[in-house]
Amino acid sequence: MLKSNKFNFVYHAAMSTLAVSLAIAPANALPGQNIKTVLNWAKTKPQLPTLTYSSEAHGYGGNKGNLYFYADVPEQNGTVTKEGITFSGDSSIKFTTKNAKALKLLENIYSSNIANDFQKSRYVTKVGRDQFYRGQKYGYITAAVQNGTNLQIIPLSKLQEFIDSAKYCQTHQCDL
Repeated sequence: MLKSNKFNFVYHAAMSTLAVSLAIAPANALPGQNIKTVLNWAKTKPQLPTLTYSSEAHGYGGNKGNLYFYADVPEQNGTVTKEGITFSGDSSIKFTTKNAKALKLLENIYSSNIANDFQKSRYVTKVGRDQFYRGQKYGYITAAVQNGTNLQIIPLSKLQEFIDSAKYCQTHQCDL
């Protein structure tokens, strides 16, 4: 009887700790999540714009100052396939694994977990202007764009698919 009570106490204490940690853990909207989660998360981030749907772009996006944020989603109420940030107007910010300002921007938008995953990611290859990185949690695609820098976060399981698609589009007409 004593062992059973001890087990119940330990079990309930563990479940309570888990519930509290999940309740106070910061929410991150990332590829693989439902777009409703992303839209709700974006509303809590003062640095992000209000996101609106565009059927032509197959996703949600918006501008706020020098920042453009977008979430690709094949269906208006579906699952996010990738997210991206384009930052322009400040040449000191470049999405590289060594740029402190860009890493701080990622941390402010997402979390230190995502910023650290990108910072510790391994360079895989370059196709055209896109550089591909493999993190522990996500894949990343960076590119220098006109007057700015771009970072895309993709599911790690789809990294090779994105590389193959970029290679294909180097020699074929693609609708990006």
